[in-house]
Amino acid sequence: MFSGAAGTATSIGGPPVALLYQDATGPRVRATLAAYFTAGALLSLAALAVAGQVTAPSVTAGLYLLPFMITGFAVSSPLRRFLDRGRTRPVVVGLAAAGAVVLLVRAFVG
Repeated sequence: MFSGAAGTATSIGGPPVALLYQDATGPRVRATLAAYFTAGALLSLAALAVAGQVTAPSVTAGLYLLPFMITGFAVSSPLRRFLDRGRTRPVVVGLAAAGAVVLLVRAFVG
């Protein structure tokens, strides 16, 4: 619940969930975050659609991001083998810290 509120307020909801699972195995972290982001994205899209905020330009912008999603999926398998060698926790904590820094910079810069 906290992560959902943080995501709504700051657009950065993943780090709190990732920190909860920082000591979990790589497969468990990936599965949990995948389910969390899928459910969150579907709920957000549904709410935006109900509010009439899904427009042609926003769909086009989303389609422009599709190649990056495909690239991320393609490189995920080699990265998975790297992370599952005991590097999951440092990467999760590092990404959460980076998210916190981005949030602080956005708060101070405006």
